[in-house]
Amino acid sequence: MYNMNASILVISSLLSLFACKKTPMENYSNSIEEDKMLIVIAPPSVSNKYYKEVYDQIVTFDIAYAKSILNKDNVIVVADAPTYKYLKKHLPEDILLESKLADIWLRDCSMVMPYAPVQFRYAAAAQGGKQADADWVQTKFNRFIDGYDIQYKGTELILDGGNLVDNYKGKIVVTDRFLEDNNLSYTQGKKELQELLGATEVAIVPNDDPEGLAHVDGMLMFIDDNTIALNKYTEKDFRQDVIDELKTAFPNIKIIELDTEFDTSVWDENFGSSCGIHTNATVTHNYIYMPIFGSSTDQNAIDLVQQNSSNTVVPIDASNVCFMGGSVRCLSWQVVGSNAEKLIKAARE
Repeated sequence: MYNMNASILVISSLLSLFACKKTPMENYSNSIEEDKMLIVIAPPSVSNKYYKEVYDQIVTFDIAYAKSILNKDNVIVVADAPTYKYLKKHLPEDILLESKLADIWLRDCSMVMPYAPVQFRYAAAAQGGKQADADWVQTKFNRFIDGYDIQYKGTELILDGGNLVDNYKGKIVVTDRFLEDNNLSYTQGKKELQELLGATEVAIVPNDDPEGLAHVDGMLMFIDDNTIALNKYTEKDFRQDVIDELKTAFPNIKIIELDTEFDTSVWDENFGSSCGIHTNATVTHNYIYMPIFGSSTDQNAIDLVQQNSSNTVVPIDASNVCFMGGSVRCLSWQVVGSNAEKLIKAARE
């Protein structure tokens, strides 16, 4: 027999369920929007012996960094199974991807210029001078991204991602390490970069780390389309050479100089410390995630960059990682467009 009261109760319960259920978009931590960049970070594997003694410090930094990005830009954290399990206690699960990458410095082995991504060959210097190790790290990274059909161009030219900064609009800067690694003249180097990357203006500055990585992102950053923040160097000739090259390449460039407390302590003899260097920042459309260290230069650097940029400065405490030779930008791979959407959706699933 038809029971009207029972049917009404079932319908009422279903309506209540649908009314309470949020749409998927309301639940997602990342939102796919044109003005948001995706920043991908990766703590080390628990089985990585090199980072064993500082594993907890790196994971602590990554959690804090990810939380600082949330609701501003998009963020994905890639971790092996044990670390993934731990991260779920501190971060939304829909920003996590499980994979065991070979190293944490995603900037260097990934791609430059997110809007037209190109992957150079990872330099030996970034792996203590061993090209075989650098190639292995990059191969592991490529297996990960190929699993998500990430699109990019490749080249056999050698260049770490940390040795290229750009304004996303055709201006790029590298150090002369690019010329050295590829046996190119200054003129040849500029031509190669312009043709490969579609750059309109290229600066090749002398590097400040000839025995180390010689990365430009430890020297300067674009904080607006036509404004560069540069470390304040005390060696006059070197400082002038850098400024002259920047002004020659970019005739209308504005340059501000940031007080820098260079740290001479050594954690690994192959890499100088990046503690005190505020220019190793991740710059997106609307934000500058800038490293601070609890040092006397922190507040002045924040204020000076904020006064000269339309982006909002977000201070990131990098003291847990900077002694290893890199900080905020070095630990970040920036992704946009369909590539970003693929990773965001994969983490949601």
